[in-house]
Amino acid sequence: MTVEEAIALVEQLLERGHLTKVQKIVFCQSWAGQTYLDMAVDSDYDPGHIKDVGSELWRSLSRALGEKVTKNNLHGVLKRTAQREKDTNASSTLNYQPSNFHRDWGDAPDVQVFFGRTEELETLQNWIIRDRTRCVAIVGMRGIGKTHLSLKLGLGGIGKTDLSLQLAKGIQDEFEFVIWRSLLNAPLLSDLLADLIKVLSRQQQTTLPETISERISLLLHHLKTHRCLLILDNAETLLQAGDPIGRYRADYEDYGQLIKQVGEVAHQSCLLLTSREKPQELILMDGPSRPVRSLVLQGLDIQAGKQIIAELGDFTASEEDWQELIQLYDGNPLALQLVSKHILEVFFGSIAEFLREGKPVFHDLQELLSWHFQRLPKECCEVLYWLAINREPVSLAELREDLMLSTAKTALPATLGVLQRKIPLERTGDRFTLQPVLMEYVTDQLVAFAYQEIVNQSHELLRNYALIKAQSKDYVRQAQIRLILAPVIDNLILALGSSNQIQLQVQELLKKLKQEASTHSGYAAGNILNLLRQIQANFSSYDFSDLTICQAYLQDINLQDVNFSQCCFSKSIFTQSFNGVISIAFSPDGKTLASGNANCEIHLWQVADQQRLLTLQGHTNWVRRIAFSPNGEILASASEDSTVKVWQLQSGRCWHTLSEHTGSVYSLAFSPNGSMLASGSSDLTIRIWQVSEGCCLKILHGHSGGVMSVHFSPNGKQLVSSGFDNLIKIWDVETGECLYTITEHENWVGAAHFSPNGALLVSASCDSTVRIWSAENYQCLGILKGHTGWVWRAIWSMDNQLIASCGADQTIRIWDARTGTCLHTLKGHNHQIWGIAFSPDNQTLASASEDQTIRLWQVSNGKCTACIHGYNNWVKTVTFSPNAQMLASGHRDNTLRIWDMKSGECLHELKAYSQGLPAVAFHPNLEIVAGGSQDATIKLWDLKSGECSHTFIGHTDEVWSVAFSPDGKVLASSSFDHTIKIWDLNLSECRFTLYGHTDRVAAVAFTPLGQILASGSDDCTIRLWDLSDNRCIKVLKGHSGRVGAIAFSPDGSLLASPSLDQTVKIWDVTTGECLQTLKGHTSWVMAVSFSPDGQKIASASCDQTIKIWDIEKGSCLNTLCGHSNWVWSVAFSQDGSILASASEDETIRLWNMRLGNCLRILKAKRPYEKMKITGAKGLTQAQLAMLRELGAV
Repeated sequence: MTVEEAIALVEQLLERGHLTKVQKIVFCQSWAGQTYLDMAVDSDYDPGHIKDVGSELWRSLSRALGEKVTKNNLHGVLKRTAQREKDTNASSTLNYQPSNFHRDWGDAPDVQVFFGRTEELETLQNWIIRDRTRCVAIVGMRGIGKTHLSLKLGLGGIGKTDLSLQLAKGIQDEFEFVIWRSLLNAPLLSDLLADLIKVLSRQQQTTLPETISERISLLLHHLKTHRCLLILDNAETLLQAGDPIGRYRADYEDYGQLIKQVGEVAHQSCLLLTSREKPQELILMDGPSRPVRSLVLQGLDIQAGKQIIAELGDFTASEEDWQELIQLYDGNPLALQLVSKHILEVFFGSIAEFLREGKPVFHDLQELLSWHFQRLPKECCEVLYWLAINREPVSLAELREDLMLSTAKTALPATLGVLQRKIPLERTGDRFTLQPVLMEYVTDQLVAFAYQEIVNQSHELLRNYALIKAQSKDYVRQAQIRLILAPVIDNLILALGSSNQIQLQVQELLKKLKQEASTHSGYAAGNILNLLRQIQANFSSYDFSDLTICQAYLQDINLQDVNFSQCCFSKSIFTQSFNGVISIAFSPDGKTLASGNANCEIHLWQVADQQRLLTLQGHTNWVRRIAFSPNGEILASASEDSTVKVWQLQSGRCWHTLSEHTGSVYSLAFSPNGSMLASGSSDLTIRIWQVSEGCCLKILHGHSGGVMSVHFSPNGKQLVSSGFDNLIKIWDVETGECLYTITEHENWVGAAHFSPNGALLVSASCDSTVRIWSAENYQCLGILKGHTGWVWRAIWSMDNQLIASCGADQTIRIWDARTGTCLHTLKGHNHQIWGIAFSPDNQTLASASEDQTIRLWQVSNGKCTACIHGYNNWVKTVTFSPNAQMLASGHRDNTLRIWDMKSGECLHELKAYSQGLPAVAFHPNLEIVAGGSQDATIKLWDLKSGECSHTFIGHTDEVWSVAFSPDGKVLASSSFDHTIKIWDLNLSECRFTLYGHTDRVAAVAFTPLGQILASGSDDCTIRLWDLSDNRCIKVLKGHSGRVGAIAFSPDGSLLASPSLDQTVKIWDVTTGECLQTLKGHTSWVMAVSFSPDGQKIASASCDQTIKIWDIEKGSCLNTLCGHSNWVWSVAFSQDGSILASASEDETIRLWNMRLGNCLRILKAKRPYEKMKITGAKGLTQAQLAMLRELGAV
């Protein structure tokens, strides 16, 4: 066993993950048999410190392994453990029992040096363990010095964080759960509660109540059920600066509710807070014999103070000098570090000289920090600002990228050296950040200067620093907005009066920038764009021409008519032109990400900055799956257009088109050596292809439903497949023989994959489970439960340790493959997630969703680090007004649009939905339109005013259809919650709910007389309801696929139903008999509409066509072609002369029914419509093409 293998094993076993630098030194040299003294000499660390680090490391390993680990038995213990791990991985039984103990240290700093505080630790331990207090606060001291030289340090830098961590380490075995979270970046309470509840419920409770009070109640339930230690560090971030009674900042008052309830309600846990100020709830509840207590932390004693100073260098002083210095700064660790660095720099370590000649007088921490800050060279201040902006540890290379001047970039290592001699920077490995007090001070300075510059129409700071970084990790950028940009805006509103006045001020500043453009605008223009975005300004007609646009976050905003001519773009993020993302894959080197989407395109992205590199076009339908060849030179894609394409990435050209499948191709996979490609199709077959020749080698028959997934074993000898028939099949690749069929899943099996070591299989199913199977005997070893909807994908990490799964419940779950424990539940997508992929180093997970986003997640903590937003404003539904003068359409951008039929102009854009709008209906008599949304609401809109007159709330899932009764008195709605609701328009309430369907209800329609309501469902049935007594009078069965729409004939005698089985059925309403089945579409049929004379039917399909059918003969009269993507909806005008169609290609087409030609195309404005980019620099050809697709010129 090598030392590298040993370290990998140790880091896998320890809860805190990666070893620190000093821990690695101790471990490696212990492995080599060196003594602690040898280590100290070699590494320049104090021998006592080395020994302490070693002792703590062996204790941690002993706890993790359940046996005593020492420096001397290290080799033997780890070799035995490695063998056990190997045996476990090869075993056919896995231990899916969750551990009784859970430790989640979040981003807690590594406390390598801790001095003193023995009495404080003992007091805190007694309060928490012996007295079982519910809430304990560690707060800073309040400056109790006796002389005029005393330093009233506020409450900062006193060592609260280190003390809380040292305490937690010592008492963690007393608790079932220990969770540490920093409040330094001011998370909203709703987000913090969601995080805590997910951990305490072992990732089982991920769909949480909306209100804070309900979430607090849920948290308290867990605090009662389990013995938990929750540590919230840096709570002062939530409080108003300098407020003597601990009042909260705006938007953070609900933290008081949390503290109050945790302190008052009986439970068996403890909340440990650290703060420079005491929140007002603690002031009221605190008491020496109460369950809520606070420890006011005093300064270090003389001995501990000497140890802290001595760590920084060599000092000369008498005992009296030491005592005077430490008492002068009241033993505050931060103050002692700052002044010690000053003594080293100016007085060469002579404390006596400092006390005699350089002793400054300060009255508070601000004065102390200001005194140091003013004496720093400009280049050091620049680095401090960037450390505050970055909000988390950053590397030298990242800091270098932030700096504007080449001279500053070159001098950065020297600048950091100077800075470390003057300021106590915090280091994590090779990364730098600021201690919380310094972080707050520098951030406050940055906010104040930025605000002053905008008011005074200057831009030196705005030019040199980005107030937010567009390319920061998502959660970091949100912190930058909360703690930097938002406070700047708050100050501007106080000074200027309104956001309109801010815009006027910014416009003047913009003019100045343009006049001085030759001097390089740096970050200034990007800052202005980000500020305007934050105040939701109307960007129309803004002129940024000739400026540098750096670190501008331009996703999800309209930049119509903005002038960016001759601009130089750098590190800025735009909305991308893609639809729902269906498939995702990392290249073998992890540097490139490929995505396939519903636009029929494949995009290649640079992982480092999420910039688009290349677009591959050629498919004519959704791209269902993509895969890189093992050498990364080739990409294969599978599409609903029934083809597999093989692309050469260097040239971007299609090398082969494999077109022998006769149905949609849902899956593909390369063999381990890259010579073969397997594909699975809705034609029930798997094909094995020779990649070099593009020819089919074998066809595997055996599935009775479409094949959703194929995957080769690591040795390439076997293939696993799964499909719509609920089966998993194992195949011999050489012979094509089916070796075994797994039948345990109860619904479609969306994915089945071999583990990288070939010992196991994982499968994901629409029965909401993920299952682990032995690849030796195909027995089920464990069922992973937690998803609340269909599970589309489950994959292995490259090291066999993790499984990730995703699906229709809009979540991703990361599981420990050995124990079956859900480690993280990733939430952020607002629609179903089709695909996921681990990066080759297992550090990042990519996800692809129908919500038109690609997200990158940090596997270790489950945080979203980047989100690429797409834009495709597909039109889901279209309907004519009763007088045919208007047309209503529901769009993907959550907007209901009303169009004038004469001019083709958009009359109204009705926006109040949080998700897409698949359901629209006009009132038969009034100027009212109803819109049902995927956010589970229905809104009524007054067309005269364009205002929402009422919102119906009652469904618990997406609303996909709405219909007014012919008399206009009630509205019917159908939902994915399996119900139909009837709403009384006069009373504005739900009259009753119809139950009976066993799956999602996609459609409702009234008969012309209104006595009967029909509903179509994903359970493949149509139900007819008698509304006089609310009972189901008929169930129409015959479709073999989901029924997504229904329509009655004008006389009410017939009902038409389109289905995913690619047919339209015509039913006799009286008898329930199927009279005809119309066949001709080559993909799912999504919608139907009867002509007003009742002689024709129009049907819309995913094959991108509309067919016109003669009802009597059952024959196709015409096929209307023109749409370039799925057609979702069709509607006849009242006189039958015009047919409207709505498509995923973002257009509404109006067809002349007599001639069959397209009369007009209606299309909503795109986000970058008429945005000028002539002469723009810094954009790749792929980016320019993308901007033009979204309307730029």
